[in-house]
Amino acid sequence: MIEQKISKLNSYFEEQISLYKQCNEKLLADDRMDEAVFEKVRANVYDIFRTIFSVAVKTGKGDAEAVKRFFILKLQQTPSNWTAAYNQAREHDDTAKMQIEQIKLDTAEKIKNRFTAIWEGEE
Repeated sequence: MIEQKISKLNSYFEEQISLYKQCNEKLLADDRMDEAVFEKVRANVYDIFRTIFSVAVKTGKGDAEAVKRFFILKLQQTPSNWTAAYNQAREHDDTAKMQIEQIKLDTAEKIKNRFTAIWEGEE
């Protein structure tokens, strides 16, 4: 059972990274640099959490609850830095930085929702 969940999540991460990299390349080709950066940021967030998930699987050693606890903890810890960066950017009225940090936070929330759905057997 855990192998199926791991497989689904790994496929999800691969699909999303590939999707956002393709979008990034298309936008770069159209000289839409700002939008391309946003897609690259999304791909990077998925890549970060794909790596975290692989560490969770290794440290969990087949224990589904241990994997879940580790990954959820990191889903809470990692975005806290992005929230702090967002707040700092807001204080300095840096809207470009705020937008990038918001993209990171939104992407992490999507990952959390998909992880929960897959791990709880809703998908």
